[in-house]
Amino acid sequence: MRIGELSRLTGVSVRAIRHYDGLGLLISRREDNRYRVFGPDDVERVRLIQLFLSVGFRLEEIREYGPCWQGDASVTQTIPADQVAAFYGRKVAQIDRQLAALHTFRTQLKEQMDRLPNAD
Repeated sequence: MRIGELSRLTGVSVRAIRHYDGLGLLISRREDNRYRVFGPDDVERVRLIQLFLSVGFRLEEIREYGPCWQGDASVTQTIPADQVAAFYGRKVAQIDRQLAALHTFRTQLKEQMDRLPNAD
């Protein structure tokens, strides 16, 4: 599929997809006319990148550790397991802090909503 279709299927801008491709997070091939072409697996890969970004991963971290998440044995052989485990541990702690903050904020919003007249 071409980049526009990948963008439409994922809701991610063409510019962002080009950036991910340039960083090596996606691997496109080029048609004779130089258009980027992506495979069906790239839809899920873009969604995974977006998920990682939404919980605080940086693009460099996704590039380095993302393949480990997808079970790429070649990456897990080049990055020591203890390094991957420590990195994931830090990310789990970060996500736990985000969840706690979101829960607190949700509670506060619900309390404010309940105070509004005619709120159900």
